[in-house]
Amino acid sequence: MHILQVCNVGNICGGTAACAWSVTHALADHQHTVVFLTRPTTETMQAFKHCQTIHKAMIDDSVLKKNAPDILILHNTTSNKIQGHGGFYSIQYHHSVGDRASATKHVACSKWLMKQTPQVQNLLYQPIPRPCNEIQFNRELSDELIIGRLCTPILKKWPQALLPLYERLAGKFPEVSWEFVGTPEKLKAALLAACQGRCEFLSAGMDARHHFWRWQAMLYHHPTITESFGRTVAEAMRAGCIPIVDSRGGFLEQITHSESGFLCENIETFEAAIQAILDRNQRRKMSQQAIAVSNERFSLEAFYNQFRQLLIEESTLLVQG
Repeated sequence: MHILQVCNVGNICGGTAACAWSVTHALADHQHTVVFLTRPTTETMQAFKHCQTIHKAMIDDSVLKKNAPDILILHNTTSNKIQGHGGFYSIQYHHSVGDRASATKHVACSKWLMKQTPQVQNLLYQPIPRPCNEIQFNRELSDELIIGRLCTPILKKWPQALLPLYERLAGKFPEVSWEFVGTPEKLKAALLAACQGRCEFLSAGMDARHHFWRWQAMLYHHPTITESFGRTVAEAMRAGCIPIVDSRGGFLEQITHSESGFLCENIETFEAAIQAILDRNQRRKMSQQAIAVSNERFSLEAFYNQFRQLLIEESTLLVQG
């Protein structure tokens, strides 16, 4: 089976390209072509070297006829970026709210997003591979408590409003070391001061996910953006890194509070979460639970089974029709 995916961005470190990359591995027994609507970065091209890749700002029927896919997966593809796909079986994979092109089937990456998107018929969680463990590290044997943040390296995802939160948490928990992946240069000096100098800035990239094996927890807060699905949350959980995140959006269905992570509504609940994981036994228990939950819901195998069931249901409906 030939699967053609359309990505709205060409950067593996953000947007939908990471999901498309994971789909190619979850469905590894099929042929894959990936079309990027913006020019893919060098790192992106390296990540997708196992696939045929195409860069087109607009997809028309000539592109589709030339590649002749059995299934077309559109990742957040807007209606003005594709035409002539009516004769192909297509799945519009919604990752956020917005105008989307027509498709045979509409799926969403979370139940929360399904409620915001009337045309969506099915839930399909993103496939999340276990982060590569490039550094041999046993966090259970370490006395250092590291809490990290890994996020797309753009100012939109790193608001100034983060500074009071880290200033308060750093003051209350002097035993915590902070690490940040993807911090824009404009924020580094202020964030270093807020953390009282106890922080390290790390480069963004696909290989940065191995830090989840070192971190005891990942903290994510954003005062204005509600995430449809926390990809980094799922990646952290697959490595046993405990997520401490906003109690909003897709996070609510990814985490069971105080069992596989923490859902926080204000600065006091972020403090309470960190206080809880100071206990080594509590950390170990929650880390194991995070791994178990994420293996069941977000693994490549889980996606393969969900995707296969989606196609089976569709085939049944076509036969009945």
